[in-house]
Amino acid sequence: MRQRLRRRGATACLAFSLVELLVVLGVLSILLALILPAVQQAREAARKAQCLNNARQIGLALHNYHDQFGLLPPAVIWGGPPGEPIGRGTFPIGMYDRIALGLDSPTDPSRVRANWLVMLLPQLDQVPLYNAFNPSLPISDPANRVVRETWVPVLRCPSDDLSTSDNPYVRDMLAGGSSNKYARGNYGLNMGAGRGCLHELQSDCVYGFHVGETDLLNGNQTLWGQGVCGVNYSHSFGDVLSGLSNFVIVDELRAGVRPIDPRGTWSLGFTGASILARHGIVSDSEDANGPNNQHPDADDIIGCTALETDPGVSELARLGMPCFDAASIGRVEQNSQAAARSQHPGGVHVLMGDGSVHFVSDLVSPEIWFYMHLRAAPEPFALPF
Repeated sequence: MRQRLRRRGATACLAFSLVELLVVLGVLSILLALILPAVQQAREAARKAQCLNNARQIGLALHNYHDQFGLLPPAVIWGGPPGEPIGRGTFPIGMYDRIALGLDSPTDPSRVRANWLVMLLPQLDQVPLYNAFNPSLPISDPANRVVRETWVPVLRCPSDDLSTSDNPYVRDMLAGGSSNKYARGNYGLNMGAGRGCLHELQSDCVYGFHVGETDLLNGNQTLWGQGVCGVNYSHSFGDVLSGLSNFVIVDELRAGVRPIDPRGTWSLGFTGASILARHGIVSDSEDANGPNNQHPDADDIIGCTALETDPGVSELARLGMPCFDAASIGRVEQNSQAAARSQHPGGVHVLMGDGSVHFVSDLVSPEIWFYMHLRAAPEPFALPF
């Protein structure tokens, strides 16, 4: 009997009361609440470091490409006959996507072939993938399916939670298709941060773009701006008069919020997909200046009308991915403007011409941001890092 009482007494001494249990749980909850943000910050720091390292590898690949060919790759190879019949000569080549608009046909097929990242694959240790690409065919051709659907780790920033294999860009979705899929990516070549005007056609065009032939409907085959690349047009590092350490060649991009959204698509040579354009100047006609710009019309992309229905304008604003609804003014949608974007808190990574990578705050001076994207800045300026 005494032994049983002793055992019962010992058990009673070791038990927790309900109040004590609640106190312990409360303390643990407070500790978790304190620790969780630190854990999340540590994880984001690791993702940010990987994103920065990816940009460095792209910079090294661009320099190796330049050493081999004496030029940087063009933004995209635009095949087919000269001129752009869509819009009847209103806009130059490189903006209208025949696949996305449902206008691809045997008489006027897609003209988008290799973009700068496809051409850079050998320098990124992706020789087998590059060898799988047929440069004489559009990227949309079934023969190039393996290339466009392959996820290349160095081209993806892990901080972007939409840059995943379950969120491909489905290029023919607007036209009712579901087969022309593309892997996402997060780095865009700087084509030019200036105005959406053409020097050869507008006398008051300042910091705009250039074309090789003023007959946009039948004769033109090139388009380039104040950046480092163009459509069927290449620059060399020697063209960068502002200094390689002052000049941005690659910015971060974000992956599209729906499969119908072309933004952040590594193998597709369109503005917003793997090219940045009209993303720096401050004027009444330009609204994407500065990183992570939240002007409601900041990105001119094909598919915006559909995106403003699903997920909707308010959700696009919450996600930080606004776009311009060209159909609202009776215009055919085009890929012609895109801002630098990331999901890093407070800014984006930029790759400079000298191969260095820096994190630039969203609060950077708009003038400095613009000058950073000019091959020849009009005056000396101080970088924000």
